[in-house]
Amino acid sequence: MRTSRPRPVFNKLAYDRGELLSREHSVDVLAARQARTYDGSIGRLNRWVDTVRARTGESVPYFDPAAASDGARVLILLQDPSQEADAGSGFISRHNNDPTARNLYLASDDAGLAYDVTLHWNVVPWWVANPDRQPAHRRRTLGEEAIRARPYLAEMMQQLTVEPAVIVLAGKEAQAGWDALTDGGTIAVSHEAQVLRCPHPSPLVYPKPHPEGGTNGDAIIKVMRQAAALAEK
Repeated sequence: MRTSRPRPVFNKLAYDRGELLSREHSVDVLAARQARTYDGSIGRLNRWVDTVRARTGESVPYFDPAAASDGARVLILLQDPSQEADAGSGFISRHNNDPTARNLYLASDDAGLAYDVTLHWNVVPWWVANPDRQPAHRRRTLGEEAIRARPYLAEMMQQLTVEPAVIVLAGKEAQAGWDALTDGGTIAVSHEAQVLRCPHPSPLVYPKPHPEGGTNGDAIIKVMRQAAALAEK
């Protein structure tokens, strides 16, 4: 009988530190994190996630209860959850076992951006490529789903008890989704919130050359370093 092979450990930094969220490689760590889903300020956000799930029928992953324990000073927005976040850990986290989470964790760690001041989310809070949610005869597009998700991004910002000092938009889709909301006045951001932009940390984008020199990974680290410094002010 053929059995499926387990996924490799992509996020070795998280694994080595006993933080990896994986049903295959660290069941106890994942179970402990799941037990904290509704704890503290992140628990309030995750109760809101439950309402989004009910309204959309989407399997929206939860905020990571290990993040932003000292407050969401830095909000990092990406485009949409990975398959691993959706069907694996169930959390949006830099501790997930996928290459994008690994790259984001490595860049943040190199930059000295602590997890206890950082919150991760997506402009589209559900996995766009989810095969169970595709309409007949075509596939959903990120652009279409970003439009559909706009009200939920605006709601999420309203759920934050303290406005972040820094908002990092990682990738073109996150930047376009944010701009569509802020330019239209749906989200009001105070003059104190610094909005920074960087490439997406996906394995296809991360190692490529950046227009300003170095790689996209270098550019991401630079922005994360700026975010860390601003978060301390």
